[in-house]
Amino acid sequence: MERFVKKFWTEEDGNTTIDWMVLTAGLVLLGAAVMATVGQPVQSLAEDTSAVVEEIGPNTGV
Repeated sequence: MERFVKKFWTEEDGNTTIDWMVLTAGLVLLGAAVMATVGQPVQSLAEDTSAVVEEIGPNTGV
């Protein structure tokens, strides 16, 4: 068992894959956190802008 543990800790194959998986997961979580923070205010701004544009009405050229 001790030999297995030593071999496991000194083995370097697959480390790059794990690094990329951790990096990708971090970026996905960061993107989700940004969307959770910014998403609702942006939706509110879009609704307010839409209401103002509807009040202006179309330009008929008259």
